[in-house]
Amino acid sequence: MELKNEILEIIKITEAKHLNDPTVSNEMDLLTQLMLIDVNNTIVVLEELEIENILWLSSDFEELSYKFQSKEFIECLKKLEDKYPNKMSSEIQNAIEAYYGD
Repeated sequence: MELKNEILEIIKITEAKHLNDPTVSNEMDLLTQLMLIDVNNTIVVLEELEIENILWLSSDFEELSYKFQSKEFIECLKKLEDKYPNKMSSEIQNAIEAYYGD
């Protein structure tokens, strides 16, 4: 299954659960693992998703940035911040700080 579809399906499952459901963390971990597979696919998906779905993923930006160490990923996040100002500024700032490249 295509990464975008997998992510959307997991978000749909997660949204249907109660906020305090202890299994929500399992879905969130799965989202992280899927995105960590390939930085380029992750960038493409982030550029295609609607803000409501991106917000589900934004808590992972710092970890993704730290593990990817990709200038392209950081540029993608900066574009998202320009496109959706004040929606996930702290998450994006933390991701930028986790990137120690040039």
